[in-house]
Amino acid sequence: MIAPYLQRVRVPAGAALFREGDRGDFLAIVVSGKLQASKKTEFPGRGVVIAHLSRGTCAGELAVVDERPRSLTVRALEDSEILILSRTAFNALIRANPHLGLNLMRRITQLLSIRVRALGDRLTRIF
Repeated sequence: MIAPYLQRVRVPAGAALFREGDRGDFLAIVVSGKLQASKKTEFPGRGVVIAHLSRGTCAGELAVVDERPRSLTVRALEDSEILILSRTAFNALIRANPHLGLNLMRRITQLLSIRVRALGDRLTRIF
C-alpha cells in the first residue's frame, strides 16, 4: 500500500544524501548499503558521528515531521539503495489512507523515542 508513495534511489559511496542545514523534505529508508549520520561541532572542520545506518533503518524523519532544516549530514559509506518518502507523498498518503498514515506516524514516533533515549544514555556515559 505504501509502495506507490516511495521512490527508489541509488546513492554512490561518498555521496551525501543530505547535508546539515539543507531543506528537509523527505525521509529515507535504507534498502541496502551503509550510511553515516554526522553533526558539525563548534570546531571548524570537525564533526561527530551520530549513527551508522544500515538496511531497514530510517534517516531524515525529523524533517518530514517538523518541517525544519536538516539537523545532520547523512553520507553513504558504501554504494547504497534507499527508498524516499517525500513530505508531499507523505501528506498524500495520509489523505488517501488515514489509517496507514497514522501507523506510519506511530512508527516514526517510536523511532524518535528510541533515538532520544539512546542519546540520553550516550550523554550520561560521556559525563
